[in-house]
Amino acid sequence: MLAIKKNRKRLDPATRADLILGTALRLFAEQHYNAVSVRDIAEACDINAALIYYYFENKDALLRQVLGQAIGQLQAAYDASERHSLNPAQELTLWLKVHVPIAPMITRMVKIMADYSASSIRDAETDQLILKFYVREREFLESCLRRGIAGKIFHPVDVASTARAISLQLDGIFYASQARGDERIGQDIENLCAIVEGPALCTRRR
Repeated sequence: MLAIKKNRKRLDPATRADLILGTALRLFAEQHYNAVSVRDIAEACDINAALIYYYFENKDALLRQVLGQAIGQLQAAYDASERHSLNPAQELTLWLKVHVPIAPMITRMVKIMADYSASSIRDAETDQLILKFYVREREFLESCLRRGIAGKIFHPVDVASTARAISLQLDGIFYASQARGDERIGQDIENLCAIVEGPALCTRRR
């Protein structure tokens, strides 16, 4: 008896590319970047593996696109937020809260970056992408702190070390969510906002 081929839904190129990226993000996070093959992604997307190579040169290029899209979504979420007339402390708090609605995506992104950084396989372009992400984050945090200190909203602090502490705390929230298997990201970010808004950093309650 002849096997009946499954009819595959036709997708426009942009939709198919998004499907591949979304599926790769999920699989890379659920398993490990090194353990997931292009064939695994193709099967999960119900497409021919050769089609993935039509969109992406290789798995390294796919990884860069996956991380680039996730980073872009985070930046777009912040760019779309209402920031008019906010002082630096309020701007910093808003930036932290922007992470909450897209927490599942960021959790996967952080997991993939951690797995990649711990692996022995290096790709210069991926290294640069991750570096630029954290440099941009550091520059934003340091800018908020400097402007807040200048405006007497924040106490005088070591800007570089305080910015790094906030960044590490934020990363830790997403790592802890995976390690502990809980769903406290929203509450943990609210707690981080309370620290940022508290007397240790702010000169007065807003």
